[in-house]
Amino acid sequence: MLTVALLGLIMVLRWRRAHALRRAHAFELRWRPVLMAASMEPAGKDLPALAARDQFAFLKLWNYLHESLHGEASQHLNGLARRLQCDEAARRMIDSRVRAARLLAILTLGHLREVSAWQALRGAAAAADTVLSLLAARALIQIDARGGAESLFPLILSRRDWDIARLARILAPARDACRTLIAEVMPRLGYPARLRALKLIAALRADLPAQQLDLLIRPEQPPEVIAAALRLVRHPRHLPAIRGLLRHADWHVRCEGIAAVARLGEADDVRALAPLLRDAHWWVRYGAAQALVDSPLLAPGELDELRAAASPEAKGILSHVIAERSLA
Repeated sequence: MLTVALLGLIMVLRWRRAHALRRAHAFELRWRPVLMAASMEPAGKDLPALAARDQFAFLKLWNYLHESLHGEASQHLNGLARRLQCDEAARRMIDSRVRAARLLAILTLGHLREVSAWQALRGAAAAADTVLSLLAARALIQIDARGGAESLFPLILSRRDWDIARLARILAPARDACRTLIAEVMPRLGYPARLRALKLIAALRADLPAQQLDLLIRPEQPPEVIAAALRLVRHPRHLPAIRGLLRHADWHVRCEGIAAVARLGEADDVRALAPLLRDAHWWVRYGAAQALVDSPLLAPGELDELRAAASPEAKGILSHVIAERSLA
């Protein structure tokens, strides 16, 4: 009897799954052409009826298409969704206890740029769920780039579970606002927040004021902060400080100093990297060799002379980099 009951249960579950797949396929066949047409021009008056039980499936398909569209196509899709009252459905779903429904609601409200959901999205951005909070942060930026950046700024600096690279992609529309906010608070930030802010500025490909960089590359700063700040240096005015950092005790700082000299220095600065070919740390020797081999500032034959007069250790790392370049 137990075996028969289990077989019956399996048959029922398989029938339900097959029925759900058939229904989902029929739903997509019905609505995909409507959505594709609506992405090219405003939807006409005659639209299929959207049952309440189909709203979740519709929003999944609608968001899937929305992710690959921009400009007028996005606006047309938004108009269709509002006509079908999907904005109201999404506002209800954001308070759901079902995680999938909340995620879908946040995606929808962001694409719709639904200002009325601002407070609900701000609360979701503070949630412990990393994926849900990042989606809410993205939705806020979609609604209002500058306002979203200002609202999210304390979370941006404090939430270690928000990956910098992904956060930079989300904040790209608010790049200038983030740069301004970070520049304003940088002098008051403690070590962990300061380092995170510098990494975010680098990921956003933004700049900091030269006066702040002067303070951040001082030897008394934590080595991680100095190394992160050196990646942002873009002006030769910092070269005197950078030259001093080539002798810093931390090898990360020496590596970033070499990269900054290669980027900003003159021929004499590049030649001054030769002693670092004998550095105790392999990555420092490798960085110095790369800077010397790739530099357009050395005279023809000067690299060969340098290599001939180098110690065996320095000659080995130069030969290694030259071989890499020849293979490339």
